[in-house]
Amino acid sequence: MKSQPLRLVVLLSFLFITSTNLLAQDKKLKAHALSLGAGIATADTDNAKSGLGINLDFSTLVNDHIISLYLNSGLNLTDNGPNEDFYEFNLTYGRKWSLDPKLVLEGHVGIGLFVYDVETGPNPFFANIPDNTVGFPLRAKLLYYPSEKFGLGINPNANFNSIANTYTFNVVLQYNFN
Repeated sequence: MKSQPLRLVVLLSFLFITSTNLLAQDKKLKAHALSLGAGIATADTDNAKSGLGINLDFSTLVNDHIISLYLNSGLNLTDNGPNEDFYEFNLTYGRKWSLDPKLVLEGHVGIGLFVYDVETGPNPFFANIPDNTVGFPLRAKLLYYPSEKFGLGINPNANFNSIANTYTFNVVLQYNFN
């Protein structure tokens, strides 16, 4: 792994932890939600087809601002040829809007580490050399809340980067802490 993107992950993690600790001391920060999703993923490469998309999102709330640690991946993006996967580790900023008492829309933008892995040999553990770069995620969530704590919805995502722009469309289950 190249050292620049690894430094970005360390820096983003440090900023997330530091800001959450500082804001928590002022009682402004609240754990907001945890969501998990699965769906379809694809990438802008010659070989990429649709594969499995999986995401995990932990978010905090500062006043009306959502700060999220967001993990996203796309697996098995090819039908034939070398297997292609991608992984994202992102820090995002978002807002939410109530469309109805039970319907909420969230929008998020951010920055993170993007890793694109192409299987280059018969042994995927030793033959892969993943390529990584800085990525810029853009995502939305449309959630329906049948109860106060649990929401079910859709989560389209895009990641713009210098390797392969990626897109996922997931069905998500979200648990609200507050």
